[in-house]
Amino acid sequence: MEIPTGSYTAVIGHTGSGKSTFLQHLNGLLRPSSGEIVIGKQIITPETKNKELGELRKHVGIVFQFPEAQLFEETVLKDIAFAPKNFGKNEEEATAIARQMARQVGLKEELLLKSPFELSGGQMRRVAIAGILAMEPEILVLDEPTAGLDPKGRLEMMEMFKELKEKQNLTVILVTHQMDDVANYADNVIVLENGRLIANGSPKKIFAQPKWLIEHHLALPKAGEFAVNFEKKTGYKFETLPLTESDLASQIVKMVHGGVQNG
Repeated sequence: MEIPTGSYTAVIGHTGSGKSTFLQHLNGLLRPSSGEIVIGKQIITPETKNKELGELRKHVGIVFQFPEAQLFEETVLKDIAFAPKNFGKNEEEATAIARQMARQVGLKEELLLKSPFELSGGQMRRVAIAGILAMEPEILVLDEPTAGLDPKGRLEMMEMFKELKEKQNLTVILVTHQMDDVANYADNVIVLENGRLIANGSPKKIFAQPKWLIEHHLALPKAGEFAVNFEKKTGYKFETLPLTESDLASQIVKMVHGGVQNG
């Protein structure tokens, strides 16, 4: 498979399909048992040594599920600055990067000298994400980044990633079970099953076959589910299967107006 530079790619598949294993290959946490992985100029093979992967790990930042569990420093600022210091920045440079990334993820200045463990769960997660962004990666890998958040917190987090992608020109790879996030944010979708690629394409292409999705233990976004049920109950036919709430609403408005015009 290929993931285009600058894309927002969602990786989906039922539990055990290989999503998390796939992610861990992207910065050499795991190495392939055969074949190769090419990321920029870096080629990872079964023979690649750990010491050869330092540069790659600066360019691929992984946000694991519940990243706040990885916090350990005595202040928010020190925690965020840890990565750039570890990669060779001096104290002043690392602190400047940490302050910048704290602003990027919406952390207020007054929080920076607090212990990260005094913060709310959502704030702690932002600290952990800022720490990963402080490596200044070109590729941001997100493994169920909204797990455990309420709907408002999930929306805020996903909008933050969207903004970060646009501002920093990142390549984003998202593993998620949230099909609404796939529809709303991704421009490319990879479907895995039993460790193999079974489909690859735009959200419209992947979600165009509801029966195929069910066969592979996947679901439609909520707007798509509503549309399928709406067609069954009313007889109306959508122009295309809506995947987002805005597209659903727009097509229903057209239907209603068309019905009125047709008498």
